[in-house]
Order: sequence, then structure tokens, then C-alpha cells
Amino acid sequence: MGEHFAGRVLALGHPLVDHVRGSGLLRAIALTAPVSAIVADSARDAGFIVNPVAPDAIRIAPPLNLTIAEIDLFVDALPGLLDAAKESA
Repeated sequence: MGEHFAGRVLALGHPLVDHVRGSGLLRAIALTAPVSAIVADSARDAGFIVNPVAPDAIRIAPPLNLTIAEIDLFVDALPGLLDAAKESA
């Protein structure tokens, strides 16, 4: 499931996504700009919990009972969250 998540995020081709690191379901999305706090706030407003672990990285640490559909729901929302952060920065 972690590989599914990483692959989907990278396939977005979003300019704010540099790479995805981590193992299993514990992942971080490395960003190309220091907007992680803004992304985390937007994600929370959309019903997702992520952690801004560095100015340019957000951590994803979902529960172990996460489903593929829930991963896809987050990844489908991610471009909008990133775009909002880019506009706010």
C-alpha cells in the first residue's frame, strides 16, 4: 500500500512534489518549496491529518486499517491542497 501511495503521488507530476520517501505506510512527501505548514492546514480543513515535519516536507502516518480507496481519496485531493499552498505562499 505504501508503494501504491508513493506511485500515485509521483504520478501527479505536481511541481511542488519533489519526491516521496519512507517505508510501508509511514511516508513523507518532500516539497520543492517551504509550504508544509500551509499544506497541513489545508489538509486538516479538508479532513486529512498530515504533519509538517520540515518546512518542505509533510509526513503521512495513516492508521494500519487504511484502505486503497482512502489512499486514493487523499491523493485525489492532494493537487488542490498543494495549489492552495502555492497561492498562499
